[in-house]
Amino acid sequence: MPPTSIKAADLRAMLAYVAETLVREEAHLTSLDSAIGDGDHGITMRVGFAAIKNKVSGLADGASIDAILREAGLAFMGSTGGAIGVLLGKMLMAAGSAMKGQAEIGAAEFRTLMSSMETALVAAGKAKPGDKTLLDAVHAANATLTEEPPPDLLSALKKASEGARLGAERTAQMPARVGRSSRLGDRALGNPDPGATSFAIILRAMAEWLEKQSSSAS
Repeated sequence: MPPTSIKAADLRAMLAYVAETLVREEAHLTSLDSAIGDGDHGITMRVGFAAIKNKVSGLADGASIDAILREAGLAFMGSTGGAIGVLLGKMLMAAGSAMKGQAEIGAAEFRTLMSSMETALVAAGKAKPGDKTLLDAVHAANATLTEEPPPDLLSALKKASEGARLGAERTAQMPARVGRSSRLGDRALGNPDPGATSFAIILRAMAEWLEKQSSSAS
């Protein structure tokens, strides 16, 4: 039976798995960013999530879910530069605020968490869906969760992951309207947004981690 929720200790392990995944994806993300940006996105994501892994692993054993997410956001923001550092950092911190008082993250809590991240991203980034940014993956992931709410956390993560993947892929056909790549205009066509791709990878890794736990427990 798919896991219905995770606790704080699970969240730490999940974030560590995401960090390890981004090490493997660094070259891919750097290649994407080299086409329409300054080529450092893969490095930024690896460094940022390494900082998250180190920070959350050092928190007290009784650290709550909201504290873990808040500290993860601060760690990412403090270890990276550029727009993605601020945006993803604020998204994680917003997720922490949304999870205040929650002892577990289930499907319903995950929907709340994701919604809070999109709200924070819109406020911080001033972008809208279709602008070829991180928001396109976040918005697409949220859309899958509201169309037909999944019954358990693993289903929610898989649906959100697939939605984000498709959202990121669609950015390849969008002209860049926000950020550094906006200077390229239509010349950015054919290249997916690196931030959107990163977010899809993060959700995929989260789903992979939870599925591995489900398989090992059965």
